[in-house]
Amino acid sequence: MNETPTASPVHCDYLDGTTTRRRRVALRVEDGHAVVEGEDIARRDPLGRVRVSERMGSAPRLVSFPDGAFCEVRDHAALDALLGATGFRESFVVRIQARWRWVAAALAACVAVVAAAYAYALPWAAEIAAAHVPPGAMAKLSEQTLEVLEGRFLQPSNLPQDRRTVLARRFVRMATPDGDQVPHELLFRSSPAIGANALALPSGTIILTDELVALASSDDEILAVLCHELGHVQRRHGVRKALQSTVVGLVTTWYLGDVSSLAAAIPAALLDARYSREMESEADAYGARMLRANGLSPTLLAIMLERLEGSRKPDVSPGTKDGKETDDGAGGYLRSHPATEERIRALRRPAD
Repeated sequence: MNETPTASPVHCDYLDGTTTRRRRVALRVEDGHAVVEGEDIARRDPLGRVRVSERMGSAPRLVSFPDGAFCEVRDHAALDALLGATGFRESFVVRIQARWRWVAAALAACVAVVAAAYAYALPWAAEIAAAHVPPGAMAKLSEQTLEVLEGRFLQPSNLPQDRRTVLARRFVRMATPDGDQVPHELLFRSSPAIGANALALPSGTIILTDELVALASSDDEILAVLCHELGHVQRRHGVRKALQSTVVGLVTTWYLGDVSSLAAAIPAALLDARYSREMESEADAYGARMLRANGLSPTLLAIMLERLEGSRKPDVSPGTKDGKETDDGAGGYLRSHPATEERIRALRRPAD
């Protein structure tokens, strides 16, 4: 409150802040002071030490004093007149709260900030936090995820041992882009529930289904898919996706180095392995570079993406309903590589 010309006093209730007794008083402004008089009360306080509460609908407003006493004012019009006479001005926040257009604009701004944080800040923070997960923790998380998969979706591979050996040897002998070392291990499994697919665990374990091997027309096409999966490992996409799904896990991993909160999140995140477009593009780019480093064409990966897309036919198995895909069962969990035309065009584009 600031000193300006006097105004009519405001009749209100006075409470001393220590008892529930109410005294009827008159509140006015005089010579730079708030003056309270009535029912054995007489006090003068500098305006600079007096606080006025915000307007909250029809609720009484409080004029508070340094010692905890306050005046409870129900006559809002009279108080507004007194405040106006003293030059008092509500804060900007209080003023805009009384205007629905400002409130709507503020709400829209909050929604925009939250959306931007989800779309940009959260993935950025998850990428940084993922780098703090130690190899030992990555191995433990992968073991837990594999236990879930083995118990529900995976069966022993029916491929002949020599066939598995040939593929594993070819893949392990492939050079990685720029000579970077990405530890990995190849596991062969059969899975009618999942179908033709490959899945990368955080530790570098890559699961390859018999159904994908049968879908490919050459070993080079299978290797192209494995190169793509190694890209997910190299970029730590599985851990990043799990971190993005739990803000608590993100904070504890980033600041405290504690990965225990990811134990439950990462199996679900990998089972629902719909990577973002950015993550799929990163894995595609890594796979393309790795194929070129070994004298193979990225077109092999584009061909396999087309084959995988064509192999996903509507059915009535778990994960579908009336011939349409749903999010239940293996079909919903592990449709992890949508072969978009954009990705295929990028893979077929000549290298710069």
